[in-house]
Amino acid sequence: MIVINFKTYKQSTGENSVKVAEACEKAMNETDTEIVVVPQPQDILRVKGLETPVFSQHLDPVEPGSHTGSILAEGIKQAGATGTLINHSERRLDPDTVEKAVEKAREHDITSIVCAQSPEECGKLSELEPDYIAFEPPELIGGDVSVSSAKPELIEKAVEQSGDVPTLTGAGIKDSEDVRISLELGCKGVLVASGVVKSENCLEALKELCKGYEK
Repeated sequence: MIVINFKTYKQSTGENSVKVAEACEKAMNETDTEIVVVPQPQDILRVKGLETPVFSQHLDPVEPGSHTGSILAEGIKQAGATGTLINHSERRLDPDTVEKAVEKAREHDITSIVCAQSPEECGKLSELEPDYIAFEPPELIGGDVSVSSAKPELIEKAVEQSGDVPTLTGAGIKDSEDVRISLELGCKGVLVASGVVKSENCLEALKELCKGYEK
């Protein structure tokens, strides 16, 4: 599984979100690799008609009511999202809120990807039994050096600490070699953002990543 986080890049905002999502759909169909798109909440409705699964970038564990600015589980589900990121390095939550967010996602049959910054945190968060844990060393996010090349030993530790919870990895992932190494170290997939969204050709960048799944 390759999860594409659109973040709030101008290249993936508004109508541009559709262009990136369409590239993801085409790459998924051409390579038979599962690709998940993670647009900004306001763009979920724009891309939900495509074949790629759509996840939200965040979920707040609150009930419908007076919570201005919060992202409701009910709202993203009705908009067409089937999953969500929780506790991304750019939207960190306290442990109690993470637990409640995972419970809220489970309550609404929303797939949860909980992000962790260290193997030790992977171990702690795995106790919450999310659907996936995404290991991303914060110092490498958005950089030119991937976690698979800079700190492969940490990926292995993160997978071990995550136990029975499937592990994804991210931070600087850009090509098929990064994907191949991550899979060899026990990951079930990767979490990617700028390597695709900010590339000159999203489709070609995606197809390059998908090559990492080839035997």
